[in-house]
Amino acid sequence: MMRARLLLMWVLTCVTPAFAQLDGPGSTGVSASLVRLFGTNSAFTAQVEVQLLGKDNKERISTPATITLLENKIRLEVDMVQMRNKEQPDALARVKPLGLDSVVSIIRPAQRTNIITFPKLRAFVKLEMPTSEAEAFLTRAKIERKNVGKEKMEGHQCIRQQVVITDDAGHKSEATVWTATDMRDFPVCVATREKEGTVVMRFRQVQFTRANTNLFEPPAGYIECADMQVLMAGPVVRFMKENSTAVKATVNPKASSPKTAPASKKK
Repeated sequence: MMRARLLLMWVLTCVTPAFAQLDGPGSTGVSASLVRLFGTNSAFTAQVEVQLLGKDNKERISTPATITLLENKIRLEVDMVQMRNKEQPDALARVKPLGLDSVVSIIRPAQRTNIITFPKLRAFVKLEMPTSEAEAFLTRAKIERKNVGKEKMEGHQCIRQQVVITDDAGHKSEATVWTATDMRDFPVCVATREKEGTVVMRFRQVQFTRANTNLFEPPAGYIECADMQVLMAGPVVRFMKENSTAVKATVNPKASSPKTAPASKKK
C-alpha cells in the first residue's frame, strides 16, 4: 500500500512540479493562493506553462497544462509527453509503460475531494482533501497589491504588481504578478521565489467561458479504484498486457523502474 501511495505522489510531483508553490507542498497540486490571484475571473479555461528555474535562472522543469476554473472547482490536465524535466530525465520512461503519463486532477473543495483520473487507464482514484486545505479555497483572504511598473507580457500590456496574500491563520504568500489591462486584469504571468529557485507560470489562450459542470465529475465509464494499490493491480496491469509491444518500445533499459504493488500475482 505504501509503495502505491508513494508512486501516486511521485507521479503528481512530476506532472505538477510548481502549482503548489504559493502555499508550499500540497496534495492537490494547485494552491488556494494561486486561485485567489485570478480575482473576479472565476470561470475560464487556459493553457499554462509552469517553469521551475534554478538559482542560475536556467530551466530545470517545464510542464505545459490546461487549467479550467469554475468558481471553486479546478481541473488540471497534464500530458507528460510535453514535459521537460532535467531533474528526472527518465520520468516519462518510468510512467508511460504504466499508462500514468496522462493525468487529470479535479479539485472540488466544497466536497473535500480531489479526483485523480488516468485517461489511458480509464480509471480514477478519489482522494480526501484535508479540511484545512479545502477551507483555504472557500474562505476569503487579505490581498495587498503594489504596482511596481508597466510592461508587455505574453503579448498583453500589463501592470506588474507585488502581491501579498494573508490568510485567516496569518500565513503570507508573496508573488510578482503581471495583470493584463486588456483582459479583465487576468494574471498572465505569476512568479514566486522559492528555496530551489523561481517558479514562473505563464497563462495563454485564455477563454472566459463557463465550463460544463460534467468536467468536474469522474468521467462516465471510468473505473473507480479505492486507492493506488487497486489501480496498480487492475487497470495498470490490464494496460500493460494490452500494450506489451508499446511497453517494450518505450521502456528505457537504463532507467530504473518504479517499484509497484505486487500486481502480477494472480489471485
